[in-house]
Amino acid sequence: MFKRFGSRVAAAAVRSPRVGQGHQRIGRCRWTHSSSNGIAGQEATSTKETQASSVSAAEVEKFVRLSNEWWDPLGPFKYLHTMNGPRIRFVREILADLARLAPQGDRFSKPESKNNSSGGSSRRGRAWIEGLTAVDVGCGGGLAAEALARLGMRVLGIDAARENIDMARAHAPRDLDNLRYAQTTAEELVAEQRQKSGAAADSLFDAVVSLEVIEHVADPVPFCRSLVELARPGGVVVVSTMNRTPLSFVVDVVLPEYLLGSVPRGTHDHSRFVPPDELRQIFRSLGAELLDTQGLILDPFSNTCHLAPADFGLLRNVGVQANYISAFRKSK
Repeated sequence: MFKRFGSRVAAAAVRSPRVGQGHQRIGRCRWTHSSSNGIAGQEATSTKETQASSVSAAEVEKFVRLSNEWWDPLGPFKYLHTMNGPRIRFVREILADLARLAPQGDRFSKPESKNNSSGGSSRRGRAWIEGLTAVDVGCGGGLAAEALARLGMRVLGIDAARENIDMARAHAPRDLDNLRYAQTTAEELVAEQRQKSGAAADSLFDAVVSLEVIEHVADPVPFCRSLVELARPGGVVVVSTMNRTPLSFVVDVVLPEYLLGSVPRGTHDHSRFVPPDELRQIFRSLGAELLDTQGLILDPFSNTCHLAPADFGLLRNVGVQANYISAFRKSK
């Protein structure tokens, strides 16, 4: 993945910039495991009231009305199903490249290979990712959270809507004991982590993922701040969203909502879309450097999606004129 972006990743790995009202009840998530897995050995539980949330109640309500349809691949979330494979592939390749660059002993470093006849090569090949933790912020019905858990990561999916969490829990396979859900917000989870451990690094996450969420929040800056605060020092934040361009208006609003009728009208507000450069500036101001940005080339007619470079030769940002995904690394 980093053939074109390797120098950027290496630079981000050593750069150390300074990290820069509604109330609602939230649910409970019980998750106990050792601090060696990246979260303090304690239960992630909460019944406090949310304060200073970036959640937009109107936007949440849009998805509450559709919560029973999250796992219908031909329903209103079908394009999220289509994009899920490329999105998860991007996350995995980001982590794999960080593992390749990381010094031995780093959280992302791959363990030294050992001859072990008791395990298959596929099991050993993914062992490095099984020690990592992730939180999927705005997980909806769990499309990405389940996929990340199947990679072997310990995953916590959070969402502001109880109905979404109920659907995610109902669909979660019983064999995925490394997957948990909680009805909460990013801001509330940050406050909870601070209260329990003073934001100790071992209570935070190796990867913070938020996919097709930022365009639905009340204010992207405090939302991104919460994402960065949930990542451990040196951790990764991955965000996918839509660029604010004429092409994205056609591809992500006009075609699916008004011409094809595959997405309910009013799902997206083009003015809320976030350009890649704007997203990069937000995260840089919060102490997280860009690792990579790629386009998510979605064809609503054939219902296909693939990753593409942001730039094609001298043509900058051609590949990210509509949907895109970016990875950032928090300073150590």
